[in-house]
Amino acid sequence: MIRFFNPGLSYQELRDKILPKIDEVLTKGDLILREDVEEFEKKLADYVGTKYAVGLNSGTDALYLALRGLKIGPGDEVLVPSRTFVATAQVVVQLGATPVYYDLDGIFNIVDHKNIKAIIPVHIEGAFDNNFQRILDMAKYNKWYVIEDACQALGAEQNGKKAGSFGDAGCFSFYPAKILGACGDAGALVTNNKDIYEYVKGARNHFKEDARDWGINSRMDNLQAAILNIKMDYLDWSLIKRKKIANQYLKKLKDISGLQLPLDTPGRVWQDFIIRTEQRDALYNYLKEQGVETMKNNYPFPVPKLPQAQKYEDETLRLPCNENVTDEEVIEIINYVKKFYE
Repeated sequence: MIRFFNPGLSYQELRDKILPKIDEVLTKGDLILREDVEEFEKKLADYVGTKYAVGLNSGTDALYLALRGLKIGPGDEVLVPSRTFVATAQVVVQLGATPVYYDLDGIFNIVDHKNIKAIIPVHIEGAFDNNFQRILDMAKYNKWYVIEDACQALGAEQNGKKAGSFGDAGCFSFYPAKILGACGDAGALVTNNKDIYEYVKGARNHFKEDARDWGINSRMDNLQAAILNIKMDYLDWSLIKRKKIANQYLKKLKDISGLQLPLDTPGRVWQDFIIRTEQRDALYNYLKEQGVETMKNNYPFPVPKLPQAQKYEDETLRLPCNENVTDEEVIEIINYVKKFYE
């Protein structure tokens, strides 16, 4: 069977490095907000190209605390793409603000909304939002805050800058299936704004230092930070391996009629390789019968799907594309897809 994602293999490949570090952390008793977290925050900020980074429990908390740090709340509106994971919209609602959804053609038709305070562009599947530069221009003109949901785009670049470094804050997830995956839940916020940094850093730990506000418990586990520090050293290798797999798919599947492949845009990374076909469900079932795990893009969550976003979700399928997939497995997947269309 070809797994869509196999975290056990990721662990086995780095086991000789991870186990001694786990033993060191547990022996010292350095479990919460210790040196490993600080080291990871510095590594992440340096990698993304921002002044600050805050290790958190999840990408969801990063989005939530970014909005809180910018004082978004009741009466405010936040622009959110209709094609996104539920967390992007969920945090807006949880703060009492109102999400205003835009479709795949961008935010060009947004009217009759006077209370927009922020926008959350989503760099989904490793590629920048198609209208990202226009979004930045509109945000600057309208004085909207920009919070980048870069949970699926660590390492992606545009105009010499990395995803997460363009707006007021950038949010990342290190859920195990992400490009940089922890061995559990983890996330982070990056920013160049010192006020946001200090607010989020305090909020993640109940504002224990100054009690300026009600905080939450969103500390990055020190053990996860220690593991991520090791895996950061292999991040570029992982991105290269994923790109190699994507290039194989792009080369071998390009001539199939009725199959739309993702664009290999400059600077993108391959969090996922998503194909589009009107025969999505039939192809999904066929590959499953052949022992190939894939993932549909349907998110059964209460995010209203505008027409283009709904059509996209109904027609898209994720093929295995990560550092654990072998060259032989990629060829096997390609051959199965070709056979299906024959």
